[in-house]
This record gives sequence, C-alpha cells and structure tokens, in this order.
Amino acid sequence: MKNLLMLMLSLCVLTGCGTMGKAINTDRESRNFEIEYVVELSDCPVGEEIEIWVPVPRGDDHQIISANSVEMDDLLENSASEDRFDSRGNKMVHITGKLKRPSGNLTFKATVQRFVNNVDLMDYSKDNGEKPAADSIDLQPSTLCFVTPQIQKEADALAALSPTILGKARRFYDHILNQMAYSKAGKGWGRGDIYHACEVGEGNCTDFHTYFSALCMAAGIESRFQIGMWGKYTPQAERFKTGGYHCWAEFHVPGKGWVPVDISEADKDVANKDKYFGSQTANRVTLSTGRDLTLSPAQKGGPLNFFVNPYAEINGKPFEGITKSCYWQEL
Repeated sequence: MKNLLMLMLSLCVLTGCGTMGKAINTDRESRNFEIEYVVELSDCPVGEEIEIWVPVPRGDDHQIISANSVEMDDLLENSASEDRFDSRGNKMVHITGKLKRPSGNLTFKATVQRFVNNVDLMDYSKDNGEKPAADSIDLQPSTLCFVTPQIQKEADALAALSPTILGKARRFYDHILNQMAYSKAGKGWGRGDIYHACEVGEGNCTDFHTYFSALCMAAGIESRFQIGMWGKYTPQAERFKTGGYHCWAEFHVPGKGWVPVDISEADKDVANKDKYFGSQTANRVTLSTGRDLTLSPAQKGGPLNFFVNPYAEINGKPFEGITKSCYWQEL
C-alpha cells in the first residue's frame, strides 16, 4: 500500500506570486506542463534511519506552480515530510523515516506554468551606476567558481571595452563563445570547475556558466547560477523522459533587474546567438539557485556543488544509492 503525502504549497496559485510575494507579469507567452521527478533508492540498509532532501520548484517571477504532491512506495516506517527552504529561498521536501525495504521510489509531481522571459535590452543598457555591496551573496566565490589571475586579466580587458553593465556582460558572453565548445568528451566536465572551463575550453552548461559567473565576479557584477529540468523547444504530445538537467545564468543590472543568458545553448546555435542573451525560453523549470548549498535542515556532509539531484544521508553520511528519473507532459 502506498503512502501518499500531499504537500500543500504556500504559493499564490490563483493570482500568481513571484519573488517576495509580488504579482508576476502573466501577460506573456507561456507553456503549461506537468513534471514528474522520480527518486529511486536501491541497496538500502533495512532498519536504518534515512534523511532525504528533494529539490522542488517554487513560484518565482517566471513560473507558477499550481499542484504539488509526493507519493512514496511502502519504503519507510514512521516517516515524516515537510517543505523547507534554504538561505537562498530554494525549496525542498525533507523526508525522514526508517527503511523497511532495500529499494523503492518516491515520486514528486507538479503542474507548472512557465513564462518566456524577454528583457528590453535597450532599457537595461541604462543602468543607474550603483555598485552592489561587496558582501552580496551574488558576488561570492564557491569551491569551484572563483576568480583566478587569468579570469581577472580577461575580465579587466573585456570590461574596459564597455561603460555599462549590460555591455560588459555581453563582452563576457561573446568571449566565452569564442573560447569554449560544448562537449561531454573526456573527464572533468559538468562540475562547473573554473580551471576546467578555462584550460580545457570544453564542457556542458555548468562549465559555460561557471566561466560567465567568474568573469562577472571579477568585474563586480552580481550573477547567479540556476539549474532545473529541461523540456523540448517544440511542445510534444506524448509524455517523455527528460535529460539530466539544464542550467543557465543571470546577471544583475542595478536599478533594472536580472538578465538571463544561456551560453551553452548559444554555442549549439551560434548563428542565432543573440536570442540567448537577454531572452529565455519557457521549456524549463527552475529547481534551485546558487552553488555550495547548505540544505534545510543542514546536511551533515559538505555543501552541495548544486542542487538538482536528490540527496540522502544515513547516520550523517551521504548515501550513494539514490538517483532520479524525470518526465515531462505538456498540457
């Protein structure tokens, strides 16, 4: 018998609330879909207590979440579940209980309305000249994304070519397209390691946007790393299994707001690279923002490089027998 845990979201579903509870602009193109995030556990030590953290989407300026549920196989006894938020506002389901079986699944489902995000680049070119506070969370290094001497040299040279935040960021964007190629060959890609991105010059979306964030950091421009599930550009009638994840970045223009960039997608479509700077398609759902994340409640293991996969601990140690599969159904 399955244990069904219905988790009621603290979202303004009918009105559509974004960051800090403000109403979002719904007068724009959007996609409606259901996502299914299946957590798969195997080789579980029966009788042990387990903690599980699952990233789940929350409403923000570009997505409305209107239904949310978690369904568990008869995997745990004395189970408890609650919605939690970390210091960056990332939402997660925290589940505890004693393992009854060596394997089982936990299935999260959500209905999403995701909006296209198009920024008026002409308007955003007129920043107000304010500088962010030095201790801004969006200027801080992480274990794998930081300013190296080479990054500082590149950022200084590129930033000198434009007086505006938008112009500097565009110089960084074009520079990375010239320096990197999308490739999953070899080892080291996918971690968002600044040395790998710069020295190897190849990688996936994580590596491209680490490079961008490091250049922004060196120039004193706030930026943030976002990651989530990724659908198809053209809506599909049939339910399908998605890839592992997709990530992108945003940078902040003082007095205006956040501007999206998707450099790895631009690298796959260089002839149309302009559309990936300041514009974001709706075939995605954000699961988390930031790097070196401490979950809620805090995990005993070290900070997570990024949070798109489920994470579990047994006796305060990371449990490796946890994976995920993701599915997408257009509505």
